Amino acid sequence: MHISELDELEASVSDLLSMAKVELEQNRLQLQRDRQIQEAVSQIEARLKPLLAKIEQMLKEFSREGQGSETKQRLEKKAADIRQEIAEAPILAAQLADRQLILSEERLLDERITEQTTQWRLELKADLLEMIEEQHDFFSATDASIAVRGYANDLKAVGYLEEVVEALIDQINSHSEEGPVARLRGSHEQTLTFIYNKALENRSRVDRAPDVQPTTRHRKSEKRPALYTDLGGKVLVFGGHDRLQTAVKNRLRDSAINLMWYTEQDGLQLAAQGESQIAGGDLIIIVTGYASHSLTERAIEACRRANKTYEIVNTTGMTRLLEVIESGLKAKQLARHWKQN
Repeated sequence: MHISELDELEASVSDLLSMAKVELEQNRLQLQRDRQIQEAVSQIEARLKPLLAKIEQMLKEFSREGQGSETKQRLEKKAADIRQEIAEAPILAAQLADRQLILSEERLLDERITEQTTQWRLELKADLLEMIEEQHDFFSATDASIAVRGYANDLKAVGYLEEVVEALIDQINSHSEEGPVARLRGSHEQTLTFIYNKALENRSRVDRAPDVQPTTRHRKSEKRPALYTDLGGKVLVFGGHDRLQTAVKNRLRDSAINLMWYTEQDGLQLAAQGESQIAGGDLIIIVTGYASHSLTERAIEACRRANKTYEIVNTTGMTRLLEVIESGLKAKQLARHWKQN
C-alpha cells in the first residue's frame, strides 16, 4: 500500500469515527429529550391537577345549592384554563426540551468542526515541513517563510509553530554560504516575522521570485474544514418550528443552498406559495415534528402532482435534518457528475 493510500485510509477512518461519535451523541440527546418531556409533563400535572380537583369540588357545592354567581363563573373559567394547560403540557414541555436540544446540538457540531480543524492543522504541519525540506537553495528556503507565516495562527493552535520555525532556520542555514545566518530572535513568532521580511526583500530584488507554497499531500484541501460550505441547490422544507428553522439556516449560511422554509406558524397561504416552488426544487423535505397534518398532507400531495420525490424527517432536532440535507444534495451532485461523464 502506498503512503498516500495510508493517509487516505487514516483520514477516512477518522471521519467515520467522528460521524459515529456524533450519531451516538445524537441518540443520547434524543433519549435525554424524551426524558425531559416526561419529567416536565409530570411536574406540570402534579401541580395543576390538585388545583383543578379543588376547583371542581367547589363547583359541585355551587351546583348543590343551585345558586349562580360571578364567583362560580370565574371558577368555571379558571377550571377551563387549567384543563387547557394540562392538555397543552406535552407541547409546552416539548418546546422547552427542544430549545435545550438545539443548544446541545450546536455544541455537538462545534466539537465536530473543532476536531476536523485540529486534524487539518496537523496535516498542514506535515505539508509545511515537507515544503521546507524540499528547498535546495538559500533564497527558496528563505522564501518558504512567507507561506509559513500565513499559517502561523494555525500552527500556534496545535503547538507546532516552534518546530516548523526551527526546521525553517535549519534549512536556511544548511544552504547559506556565510554560515548559520538564521537564528532565534526573541520568540519563534518574532523570528518568523524577521525571516519573512528578509524574504520580501529578496523578492523585491529579482524579477521572478520563488513563491514557495506547500502542496496538499497530507491535507484533503487547502481550505480549512467547514461544514456544509460545499453544498448547493434549492431546498424546500415544510414543517418544523421557528427555532429549528433559525438554527438550520445559521448553519447553512456559508453554503450555496437556496433554503426555502414553510412552518405552521407561517400559515397555509404562505405554504401554498411554497408548494408552487416544488417543481424546481432539488430537495424537498417534510418535517413531521410539530407540523400540522394539513401542512404535511398538502406538501405531500403537491410533490405527487409535480412527480417529485420527498424526504420525511420525523425530528424536532437540527443535526438529523442537516444530515438529510447534506446527504440528499451530495447524492444529487454525484448523479449529475455521472450523467455528465
